[in-house]
Amino acid sequence: MRLAKLLCGGLAACACMHAPAARAAGAPEWMRAQLSAPVPAHDDETDAVVLYSETELTVQPPGKMKRLERRVYKILRSDGERYGAVLADFTPQSRVTSMRGWSIPAQGKDFEVKERDLIETAITNVDGGELISDLRRKVMRIPASVPGSIIGYEIEREMQPYAMTDEWDIQDSVPVREARYTVRLPPNWSYKVFWLNHGESAPTEVAPGQWRWVATDLKPVKLEQQMPPWQGIAARMVLSLQPPGGMGGGFQSWQEVGTWYLGLTNGRRDPSPQLRQKAQQLTASAIDPLAKMRALAAFVQKDIRYVAIELGVGGVQPHPASEVLTHGFGDCKDKVTLLSSMLKEIGVESHYVLINTARGSVAAGTPPNLGFNHAILAIQLPAGVDKAQLPALIQHKTLGPVLFFDPTHPLIPLGYLPGALQANYGVLVTPAGGELIALPQTSSALNGVERTAKLTLDENGTLSGDVRETWSGDGAAGQRYSLRAAQQDVDQIKPIESMLTHSLSTFEILHASVVNLRVVEQPFIWNYTLEIPRYPRTAGELLIIRPRVLGSMSSGLLETKEPRQHPIEFDAPVRNTDVFEITVPTGYVADSLPPAVNEDLGSIAYRSNTTFAGRVLRYTRTLEVKELSVPVAKAESLKEFYRVIHNDERNSALLKKAP
Repeated sequence: MRLAKLLCGGLAACACMHAPAARAAGAPEWMRAQLSAPVPAHDDETDAVVLYSETELTVQPPGKMKRLERRVYKILRSDGERYGAVLADFTPQSRVTSMRGWSIPAQGKDFEVKERDLIETAITNVDGGELISDLRRKVMRIPASVPGSIIGYEIEREMQPYAMTDEWDIQDSVPVREARYTVRLPPNWSYKVFWLNHGESAPTEVAPGQWRWVATDLKPVKLEQQMPPWQGIAARMVLSLQPPGGMGGGFQSWQEVGTWYLGLTNGRRDPSPQLRQKAQQLTASAIDPLAKMRALAAFVQKDIRYVAIELGVGGVQPHPASEVLTHGFGDCKDKVTLLSSMLKEIGVESHYVLINTARGSVAAGTPPNLGFNHAILAIQLPAGVDKAQLPALIQHKTLGPVLFFDPTHPLIPLGYLPGALQANYGVLVTPAGGELIALPQTSSALNGVERTAKLTLDENGTLSGDVRETWSGDGAAGQRYSLRAAQQDVDQIKPIESMLTHSLSTFEILHASVVNLRVVEQPFIWNYTLEIPRYPRTAGELLIIRPRVLGSMSSGLLETKEPRQHPIEFDAPVRNTDVFEITVPTGYVADSLPPAVNEDLGSIAYRSNTTFAGRVLRYTRTLEVKELSVPVAKAESLKEFYRVIHNDERNSALLKKAP
């Protein structure tokens, strides 16, 4: 579903792209003016800085805009050469009318890149794999993008947006010395601004109907692993434009967003005779409403292929349900439309939900916009349905119990939600308009792995036995996805081999099997038999055994030189448990055992315990993620938390011969 904002420059291109045959030419005055500009404060590892950034938006009624973007970088280190690769994505609704670039080397003549030097290409690596799309890309490589050079570019666009709004991204991943945004409005037009991650700033009226905002000395947004999405942390301004009379302007509320999208879907869920017949056929043997809902959901998930055809408004408007059924394919919004139409045939009402799969891109305080890239379904539960079987549920103030479901995800059954959608915000689209709502977060017990191992250590030091792993939720989906192309037994055990390689120096899998590979409604199960030669170490009469045989729950995420700047985001609530029982040869008693661990940060907890009774060394542990975001203030505590786990995983039990 193509709703999110297009990329427009400053991104790295592939390393194989060659520089164009640019000609020596003088850089424009707005760029040369930056030669004497002071370089903003930066650290020794900064690759480049933005000396100047300028955006000019000119509104042209009815419903058209021209947008000019200029940017000037100074390259400081060799890695900064990537800023010389400029990408501009465009569609018929947002055409790139001009794109030029220049470089001013520290020595020698200026270079210019003109339109004829650009490369235009289709985008083949779009997430989801559109079959047909009018989204294309212009690629520009600015030569001499080397340390000491100043490079710049300008991109002009003509836009006819779905809503009269624009966004000003103020920050960059490098320091910014000066950023400007100017808007020019026709007579009697007005505007409203929303600020995100930045204090409100008043504009200057530089001419009648023309306003300008200026920001200086902006700190970079540091890119870190497991950080919130860019839209959730970077400073930006959202501009909503209103023509005289207030009709056809930018969104002023989420209700307006929903009303706009409902208009796009008008009549798209109307059933055909074929659709009615198919719905009846799929639910004929179902004994209750929930069984009927599951039958329809499974059909749309598994039998309707994910294929996106996104041309023009087709990037946001679903195809009719009858066409999706006839053709047997569609994208996320098409699958939602078909399932919603089929549910209506069994008396179940449902509604579109627009959402961004990067949790945090849209939050409770986000102004109304079209920053969504996915569509799912909100299903009003009929009376009598057992809610205990459906954890992805909320109680809506007017709709009653509402179940959220993603028919695009082929491995998460009805009743559950993928982790990326949990605790996320989406726009619920109903006849009353749009409403920004919080989606539920399900229990950590519904996602993760329960690993149990019963192993025996022989007199020669070989540890062998059976391991059983029971996966649920996103974890089960991940295991099934990793085996989607496995044709032979040797391919099926590769995920297990990969995990064991990180825990053991030598091992052999004697036998392995999977249970419920294609039954997504049930947990995914691994059963395998393992043999590990020379597992324990010895020291005199001591037998040294690591109770944690395999698997790792520690993380080096926060082991960095620089202090953490952003919250730490987890993919989903999860609970992982290990139980290892090692039967040792007769004649041993415990000399010392690893201490029990009980660490709880509130958002995440870890517990482990080691015992020795009879001949059995038993190790149990649990890692549970209960909250999906850890504030940066707790980063040091989380780092120490993972260090405790790392030490616990390395600890050994000492057994000695009994007198």
